[in-house]
Amino acid sequence: MRDDPTTPATPEQMQLVEEGLPGPESAPADPRVAVEPAIGGAATDQPTAEDLQAAELSRAAREAVRQPADPRIDRQLARMGLAGEDEPDAAGAVRPAGRALRIEDVDRLEMALAATREALAEVQQHQAAAGRRVNLLAWAVTLEGLAVAILAIVVLLTIR
Repeated sequence: MRDDPTTPATPEQMQLVEEGLPGPESAPADPRVAVEPAIGGAATDQPTAEDLQAAELSRAAREAVRQPADPRIDRQLARMGLAGEDEPDAAGAVRPAGRALRIEDVDRLEMALAATREALAEVQQHQAAAGRRVNLLAWAVTLEGLAVAILAIVVLLTIR
């Protein structure tokens, strides 16, 4: 029923159906012939509101599919990473998805990466030295605690 060509698709046709008036497709071929209602006094070919909504959505979808693509949307989708794979340009060559880098940009990035690696190595050396100092301090505190404990035992033994 959704893609039925007899279902009203334009707003004017839908308004006619909602008002109970026959649309152009439901009119008889000969205007002198009257439309007879079904037994019980109501016509059976009246679409429901759901059918009208489905027909309108179907018409809108067909219209959207038939419209030409907007290149601005394609560029925006590519920036968001939602565009399709590489597509050929007007000359037939395949364009890369990302932007091209210049040699100067690559050189600048390599220098920045080398400086970052040097700074990271320096930080790791400082961290290793600090770790050694913490270990030494921990041993010193442990030995001091043992010395205090031994002295306390000696003092308690000499007092008695």
